[in-house]
Amino acid sequence: MDFNFQPFNTWHQREREEFTRIVNKLLAVTFITRKNEEDRRDYYFIERNEGLFRDYLALAGWTLVADKSYGVYQVINEFAFNRLRLKLEESIILLIIRLCYEEKRKEINLADNIMLRVREIQEKYAALQIRKRPIDKKSLRETVALLKRFNILRPLDADATDPECRLEIFPTILFAVRVEDVRSIHDKLDTYRDSGNGAAPPGEDEDDGEDE
Repeated sequence: MDFNFQPFNTWHQREREEFTRIVNKLLAVTFITRKNEEDRRDYYFIERNEGLFRDYLALAGWTLVADKSYGVYQVINEFAFNRLRLKLEESIILLIIRLCYEEKRKEINLADNIMLRVREIQEKYAALQIRKRPIDKKSLRETVALLKRFNILRPLDADATDPECRLEIFPTILFAVRVEDVRSIHDKLDTYRDSGNGAAPPGEDEDDGEDE
């Protein structure tokens, strides 16, 4: 495989520093999307220099995946290293958010992000009767923080355990949980119903740029 790093040699120091910063950010957060206003500048920097990012990451065993229609860049490790093992409650909440996203995205266009309130997640959790108890505040707070870290959502209010807290859901959720339809999401959730297992089953790992 031939790699072309010549453009990097022509850059000013500031551009090189930006490249290094964004590569490390990609490896740390997995997803960068133009739908997140905080990362929009980084997304377009990658887009302008996509070939260089692709070659550099490939040299280290990572594949850069782009979906321009949704405005998402994702890195995937070719050797299945750096996988994040989700806790049971994290997996359930992630799938419920994905279910809510699937149900709502037919009502909006691709230019918009999905907006959820924490209350909707809690209500869906209760309606599906996955567990015999409500989502505890600690799990909810930690899961929202985790998904924010991976650019899957952004809380718009301070208290993620407040039922009225608004969550902006990015299209990266489609790549974090790849399923064909709503039925597939329900089937996955069924595997967790009253399960005593403390972690996600095979297939619910997430790529992570940090060792877990």
